Amino acid sequence: MTDRIHQTLVEQYQISELEIQTRKNLFELSDDELEFLNKYRLVIDGHLDEVVAHFYTLLSKDEYVGLLIGDSETFERLKSGLHKYVLDLFSGFYDAEYVNNRLRIGLVHKRIGLEPKYFLSAERYLRQSIDVTLQTLVDDPVITGKISSILEKLIAFDMSWIFDTYISSMLNEMNSLKLKTDLYVKSLEERIRGLSRLASKDPLTDLYNVRSFRDFLRRELLLAKRSHASISIVYFDIDDFKEINDKCGHKEGDNVLKSIGKILMSIARETDIASRQGGDEFCLALIGCELSEAQAISKRLVEKFAAEFPHYALSIGIAELQDQTDLDVDGVIHRADQKMYQAKKSKGCKICS
Repeated sequence: MTDRIHQTLVEQYQISELEIQTRKNLFELSDDELEFLNKYRLVIDGHLDEVVAHFYTLLSKDEYVGLLIGDSETFERLKSGLHKYVLDLFSGFYDAEYVNNRLRIGLVHKRIGLEPKYFLSAERYLRQSIDVTLQTLVDDPVITGKISSILEKLIAFDMSWIFDTYISSMLNEMNSLKLKTDLYVKSLEERIRGLSRLASKDPLTDLYNVRSFRDFLRRELLLAKRSHASISIVYFDIDDFKEINDKCGHKEGDNVLKSIGKILMSIARETDIASRQGGDEFCLALIGCELSEAQAISKRLVEKFAAEFPHYALSIGIAELQDQTDLDVDGVIHRADQKMYQAKKSKGCKICS
């Protein structure tokens, strides 16, 4: 960034002397013609005020120009700049410095929001103003015609550089806008993902909530029908959870719930679906898992829970998908829930299947 600031526009755009000469050739500007133009520099120098006055008379036909100029100080700076521009046309030096000044014009036009149609129109008015002034100063129409022809090509040469920076500046703005848009979209996508996650997860345990769990399970039941796969549902709650909250406080109760969330995530396989059903009730859908394996996983759940909370107990019920017609989400969860209530008939951690 700092290096770019200290570079000229010619350096930034990596414009070589060869490129400048190539563009002169493109517009059929010969050295002889440019030398011929330079011979009339002193002639035009003494009458620059006339050229500028005629130019702004033509330009002021458009009310927009007056609004764009805005005030007298800006107008005086523009007139001074036009004096220099016209003298440069007759300078005889059309090198990197000359091109750099043309590039800067394009950049300024873009920054102030001047549309190309206006400076294309101004270019025509300028040529007309120079022609009118020279015709009063040079008697030979052949010479004035030749000067006009050379100026037409030279100003076209100038406009090519002006358009280069104008377009480049516009592209930079578009790229900058695209970058900002991409960052905004990325930020928006992350927020959407975050909101989606919040909408599908239980905030306390980071397990799936009831709605998301049922959506996932419904899909898995349909897939199981096609592939003849097994699904086991583990449904459980914490015995006397209300008593834990009443005696030890809700902070302790939340701590137990959070720990169960972590335990379920540690024992669940990648294809399984762990959820908090509300309060102290949890459900684990074991995909592609038969009853015996579900019992083993439930024992691991009990072991991990007991190691952390030896004074509390879980009541666990397990229901396996019975056949390929058993595709009702509520029905299979209800069977596991009923098994859980059977487990509650015994004290301590109990698994009923």
